[in-house]
Amino acid sequence: MRLASCRNSYRGNLLKNSATALFATGFAALTVVSCSSGPSGSDAKPTPSKSSASKPASDDAAARKDVLAAYSGMRTEQVKAYAKGKASGTKLEKYAADKALATVEGNLFRYRQGGIVFKGKPKSSAKVTALSLSDKPKTATVTECLDTTHWKPVVKSSGKEAASGNQPRRYTVTGTVRTIGKTWMVVGLTADKDHPC
Repeated sequence: MRLASCRNSYRGNLLKNSATALFATGFAALTVVSCSSGPSGSDAKPTPSKSSASKPASDDAAARKDVLAAYSGMRTEQVKAYAKGKASGTKLEKYAADKALATVEGNLFRYRQGGIVFKGKPKSSAKVTALSLSDKPKTATVTECLDTTHWKPVVKSSGKEAASGNQPRRYTVTGTVRTIGKTWMVVGLTADKDHPC
């Protein structure tokens, strides 16, 4: 009886230990399967780096800054030229070309013929409203609110104001800007005095 009891106890312990071992093995297997249930190395898609994703945005911001610098430079040199009645001695050609340069120089010629120069300075609020960096050359559009309240034409010989009273003092100007080589330059200017800003 004692021998049979020992055998039964031994079998019980053996079965118990075997069940424990199987449970532990199964748990380990589940853990391995669970951890490796994601996509395999061949199926995984690479995550785009933040630096490559932010590059177009960085290029866009830099281009907009350069476009506005060119437009602001053109406007500054135009004011200097109108104050003297001539473009010589200014850096107008550094910022303006094509039709924009022709427009400014044409106006200067007419003012010179009439003995007109400009006194004071305008206020300008400009922003880039269109930009294409994929074009060749690259192109941009600048929309400007130009306030000429304190920028007035006067007769050079007398200093008498020459502007007519019904002229709008605040109006919208649209500038066309493009790259010439690697440099942004203003190539077109259109003043819309029927649209005050």
